[in-house]
Order: sequence, then structure tokens, then C-alpha cells
Amino acid sequence: MDELYAIVYTERNPRAREAAERAKRILEDRGIAAEIYSASMLVDNSLPESTSLAITLGGDGTILKTIGALRKPEARVLGVNFGRGGYLTEVEAEELGEALEKVLAGGYSVEHKMLLSITVDGEIIGEALNEAYIASQAMGKTLSLEVRRDDEVIARGLADGLIIASPVGSTAYSFSAGGPVVDDDLEAVILTPVCPIGGLRPMVLSLEHRVEVAAGGDYGFSILIDGYLLRRIDKRSVIVAVSRSSRRAAFLRLRPGGGLARRIRKKLG
Repeated sequence: MDELYAIVYTERNPRAREAAERAKRILEDRGIAAEIYSASMLVDNSLPESTSLAITLGGDGTILKTIGALRKPEARVLGVNFGRGGYLTEVEAEELGEALEKVLAGGYSVEHKMLLSITVDGEIIGEALNEAYIASQAMGKTLSLEVRRDDEVIARGLADGLIIASPVGSTAYSFSAGGPVVDDDLEAVILTPVCPIGGLRPMVLSLEHRVEVAAGGDYGFSILIDGYLLRRIDKRSVIVAVSRSSRRAAFLRLRPGGGLARRIRKKLG
């Protein structure tokens, strides 16, 4: 099967669609099969299995949807910033042509990032590069939360919600809610309660242990994965388990250093 380069653009920026057409022409002039997809298409659809490289023209949301839509384990992602923050992107919009030339010349390295596997009552509901956020389906209602490490309860309390973040996601929603920045090389999960009552505080737990959160609420639960994949669960109590996914995200890097330092510099100014 011939390899495919997928070009994924955000509809929020008209320049991104124009850039996608330009990137497609550059790649096809080099004899590379390329197809264009909108980011919104990927919420409920996968990219073709022949996709070996996805070039995202948007912000972090476009990257998150693209990674969720990839099916080939070794498929790679090059993020080009046509969004606002672009914390996960590698290059800016005006560098697109130069970036493609570097990729075609093999002038890149590959940085792998852990994905979290999110399970509810024994059923996998999704994978997260950044985070999963659990809250009540009724706005303003608190949840009872109990954090377990292996078979031991280590914290409990009430909160409006809980952010379950990866090290990559530690600089995203979790950071805004008061969570710590965690090095990408650590295989850990960050649990950051939102508006906690009682003994809950942000914590970092190693994924060498079984990490579970028992959640209770009278109105069911909403779990939002990476800001776009919403799961609704009509139960009064659930066990949410988090572990390493068997799949990893693979980012192309066109300059020295990894993505962590750039994300921190952008976050902290």
C-alpha cells in the first residue's frame, strides 16, 4: 500500500486551507501522495491506515484530533501553527515551505510522547495526549472523588471536577487549574482537582502502579478527552482507571531540543 501524507487544517483560520492546498502541491510535485482533511472531519472519522505523516495546520486542538484519528502506530505528526497558542506545534505558519523541504530532505528527528489510556468500569473510552476531564453532567454539581494507588486510598474529597493529565498535558488545562509542570520523560499521571473541597490537591503518580479514581455523583458524568471527545455516563458511581497506552504519539522535530522547553517558554513567557 502506498504511503500517504495527510494534511489536516483548521476551519477557524482561512489561511490554513490555502496553506493546505499549497502544501499538497509541493508534495505532489515530489511524487508524494497527499490528501487534505478538515480537523472537524476527524472527530468521528479516522485517517487512512496508509497515512505515514500528518501535517497539521492549526493549533493544539488540530494536533489532538489528528493524533486521535491516526491508526498506523508509526505514523508521525508535524505541527504547523495556524492557531493561537500552538504549544504542541513545531514551526510557525510562515515556515511551512521551509519545514516541508527539511522533511523531504530527512532533516528531522522523532520525539515520542506517551498517551494515556482512560478506562471507565473496565471499558476503554479513549486515549489522551493531554488530558481527560471528568465532571457532573449537571452544571455546578460537585463530585465525590477517591484516589487509589494500587489497592490503597490516598486521597478523597469533593470537587467540581478532576483533570487527569499526562506530562505533555501538564502545561495545558491542568496547569491553568493549578497543577504542576511535569517533565515529558516521566511516565506519570497528574491528577488536578477543579475547585476542591476537603483533602484533594494536585498530585503526580507513577504509572508503574495502578491508578484509579472512584467518582460519585447524583447526575451522571461527562468525560471530555483532549478537549473534543465527549463521553456521557449515566451512572451514580464509576471507577476511572488510567494507564499507559500501547500507542505513542510521534512528533517530527526540525530543530535541536524537545517540545517541553518550548511549551514552558510559551506558557511562562
